[in-house]
Order: sequence, then structure tokens, then C-alpha cells
Amino acid sequence: MALTRFRNRKDPAATGNSLRTHLAEAETRRHPSPKSYPWAVIHACELARDVLPLVEGQLAVGMRPSLLTPNGTIGTAGFFKTGKREQARSISLLETWGHVREWKNLIYESAAETSSELLHAHSFSAGMAAVRVSSSVVYQFRRPIEKLAAAAGNGDENSWLGRSFRVAEQFVLTRAGAVVVNDHIQRLACLDRGVNAANVFLIPQPVEQTLLESVPERKWLIELANAGPDTVLLLAPAIEGSESENRAAFLRWMRVLCTVRGDNPDVRLVLLADGTDKDSISEIASSCNLMPWICVLPPCVQERALATADVVICDREHAAGGIAVQVLAHGRALLACDAEQHRDITPEGRGCLWFRAGEVSDIAKRASFLAGNPQFRRALASAGRDHCRATRSPEAVGAQYDAVYRNAFSKRKGRDANSPRPQFIPLHVGS
Repeated sequence: MALTRFRNRKDPAATGNSLRTHLAEAETRRHPSPKSYPWAVIHACELARDVLPLVEGQLAVGMRPSLLTPNGTIGTAGFFKTGKREQARSISLLETWGHVREWKNLIYESAAETSSELLHAHSFSAGMAAVRVSSSVVYQFRRPIEKLAAAAGNGDENSWLGRSFRVAEQFVLTRAGAVVVNDHIQRLACLDRGVNAANVFLIPQPVEQTLLESVPERKWLIELANAGPDTVLLLAPAIEGSESENRAAFLRWMRVLCTVRGDNPDVRLVLLADGTDKDSISEIASSCNLMPWICVLPPCVQERALATADVVICDREHAAGGIAVQVLAHGRALLACDAEQHRDITPEGRGCLWFRAGEVSDIAKRASFLAGNPQFRRALASAGRDHCRATRSPEAVGAQYDAVYRNAFSKRKGRDANSPRPQFIPLHVGS
């Protein structure tokens, strides 16, 4: 049995051998939620670390989450202190049905159906097993199973096997009491596969509390960039593309820097690259006479750089990586292309200025404005962090799952959450 129960801090029966011990420090930093949603829910997941931010948020709003994994009992304080690393199973369509059988056995052995109000499945295998044994299942849909297998190099999504798994996942999506997605593209994919729009809930991934509380290390970045205390630091995050695609992106940033320097001489452009990409940047910067205003750092320091730069520029090549969320959480000014992935993060543009993707003149115009207006830049950054805290903090995300669980629980067979208990009236026969 691999079931781990996590109790809320207010539960007097809770023991130190639970996740609340690990989260004690985090809970002292947050304000208690004014509302409580005491759902007993089991998260069936391949890796515990993938759902721990969500579990933290659900604990904060009064829920009673548990974990069910194929890797044994987890969640004790010792698990976190030792930094235990879980081994992820590769996604192979040929092995997936075997994983479904394993999950079905796990659910039966743990009595998950009777010991909780809902099953929340975070993988295809767990979801397929859950909808076969329970009528109140929440399915977390991220990417289609056939695309995940193809990305792992274990099959062609357009093969006969890939198409058969597309149909199988459609069965899970339509049988689940509720489906949770993290962006608009995933929502459209669910609707395309026949899921009722009322059963699809768009809820963002929670942001870790450490990001919302990060502090910039300006002195560190100023020294590396050979800059002054008033220098405006622009950052273009690392990219993963072909050599020609990366080279075109680096040339774009040089052209942006040339234009920005015309209005704001005291700027530095920080780029994250290594290997051949670093050589390409040096070559282009030298030919443009921009080396004194360029700083190239290894991608391994990207997190520190994102938390420190004055302005972070995210074009289309950064949209799928979730970098914009980190920028807002760190409280830095974001300059982002108007792409659907970025609109999912901040639909109304809080904490962000939009530009037309790949258009040098538009990027440079807005970057110059931010570089020359420090007060507006700081206000923009503060608004972005406030928006992230209000919509993506663990507590905010945890509270959003109440509507999901209500919808799924209402479909539970044999147990109606809303209808009153029947009252039996004695029948008197005769006088």
C-alpha cells in the first residue's frame, strides 16, 4: 500500500510523521484562509514532487489531501530532509496498459474509493484505473498521452498505437467527473475530444512560495555585467533551438540593444548561453561593436538572473517554457510577446508590457520606455508579483479546486452531496 494521509494543522489527531511537519515553516508565513473546504481527496500521481505545491495549497484552505504513488510511502519529514529523488517511469505506449493494471491494484489495496470523497488522477495510467473503479474522479490533463510518448522517443503519435491511445484517453476525459487543465490550449484540446465544457476547469499551476519571496541579488549581477549602480539590466533568457534559430534570435537582441542604447546609454544586455551559442553571441556582438554592453552567463544561473534583472524580455521562443510566470513571481518587470501562452499567465497584462513577436522596432521601443522610467518599471514589477500571489500562490490555487471537487462529487453514484437524507414515516394500517 502506498497511501500517505496528510492532515490539516488544525486536526488534533495529526502526527509529526506527516507533510504538515514539513510545511510548518511555510504555514507560519502565510495568512490563514478565511474559508475552509474540507474535501478528503486522494492524489494518484507518478511523482510526489509534482503535486506537493498543490498539496501545500489545499492544506492551507482546510482540505484533507492524501498521496497515492507507485513508489512507496512518502511525505515524511525525512523524505524532504534527505533530498530523496524519485525515479520517473518513462512513458511508453507498449508498457502503459501494464501501468494501468498496477494502478488499479494500488487503488483497491489502499481502499481509496471508500477512504476518500474524490480521486484526483495526475497521469493517464492512474486516470484510466480510477474511472474504472470510481464515479467521482478528477483528471489532470496536461498533454495527450500519445504526444508525451512521442516526446520521450517511445513511439509515433500518428501510428496505429498512438491513435488507439488517443481514443483511450478520450474515454478517460469523458468519464471523469471533472477535468483540470492549466492553459487555454489544453482546454481547447479537451473540448475537441468531446469533453463537456462545464466539466473542464482552467486552473493555473501553483507558484512555489520561495519565488514569491525571492530577493534580487543586484550586486552580484552588476559585478558580472561590469555595470554601475544605476545601470538598467535587460535579460533575455536561455533558448533551446537549432543553431540557425538561436543565431537569428541573438542577432535580434543585438539590434534591440543598438536601438535602446540610443535613448538609454547606461544599459546592459544579459544573455544566457554556453558552448557554440556563446561563441555566436561574441561573434555577433564584436561585429556590431557591442561587446562592452553585453554579458553572457551560463544557463545554470538563470534563476538568480531572473530574480535580479530590471527587465526580462520573453519572445515567442520563451513562451512554452513558463519563464514569464517566474519573472512575475520574482517581482521583475516583464516585456513579453503577445502570445497565447503569455495571455494565459496574465490575461489583462498585469505586470507586463506586450510587444509584437519577433518585431525588433516594437521590442526596442517598449524596452527603451521601461529603461527610461524606473518608477513605472518598479510599479509594473510590483503589480506582476501581486497578480501572481493573488492567482497562483498555493493557497489561491488550492481554493480554486473547491468548484472542481463539487462538480465531480455531484456525479458520484450512490451518494448525492446535496439531497437530504430520506425520512421514513410510519404507516398505520386500520383504526
